[in-house]
Amino acid sequence: MKTNPTPTPDQLAAIDQGRELDLPGGPDAVLLLHGLTGAPFEMHHLALRLAAEGYRCLAPVMAGHGRTPEDLVGIPWTEWVAHARRDLARLSGARHVYVAGCSMGALVACALAHDLPERVEGLVLLAPAMELQAAGRLAGLLGRSALLWRKVVPKGSGSDVRDPAMKARNPCLGGVPLGAVAELQALAARVDSLLPGVAAPALVVFGAQDHTVTLAGAKRLAKRIGSGPAELLVLPESYHLVGVDVERDRCADAAVRFLASLGS
Repeated sequence: MKTNPTPTPDQLAAIDQGRELDLPGGPDAVLLLHGLTGAPFEMHHLALRLAAEGYRCLAPVMAGHGRTPEDLVGIPWTEWVAHARRDLARLSGARHVYVAGCSMGALVACALAHDLPERVEGLVLLAPAMELQAAGRLAGLLGRSALLWRKVVPKGSGSDVRDPAMKARNPCLGGVPLGAVAELQALAARVDSLLPGVAAPALVVFGAQDHTVTLAGAKRLAKRIGSGPAELLVLPESYHLVGVDVERDRCADAAVRFLASLGS
């Protein structure tokens, strides 16, 4: 089993500042997509591990992210998908291309796999946001109001990750517009309708202590995906951001094994 290489100073700065991470490799490549209000930081541990296995790894900043929560106001879910599609095109020279996503990024990954079956050959879906926990569902309902959709709600305790060091390092946005949560729910509904037409094999990884999305939603995705039923790995000690949480090595090990099985 290979371990994560030590990031260079430039890579470490990009990770901790929430900037794009582009790691060389090939001939196969992985596009890694973060979640709502998140940053490529959420995907960096997996990206470093995959890069050590020889994959080129591109973890871009999703549309509307990278600066302030207010920049997310008015961004439709279709732009999250379109932006990721443009990033996927940056990997057009690769022999095999896979997409890994966390939460919102997992939903976008499914949309890409449905729309571009000839390009996306496998999916690693971390804590897919198919169904939000009660507080998120309420925020999405309020976000459909003409009076409240622009309102930015502070995230309070920060990101949903158990590991205190990763929680402290995470350069995520400090709040979320209610309208963006409503867009996330609209994306989930769209992906739910697309799942039977997704032919790419998938691995789903979920944290049993997730406070953001439900295990029922992850199970529904794993069951309904056209290539499925997908393998579902539940990590007993992890919160939402399984890619950087206390069982991140188990998550990365599973992803490496899964993608290697597709390549073989």
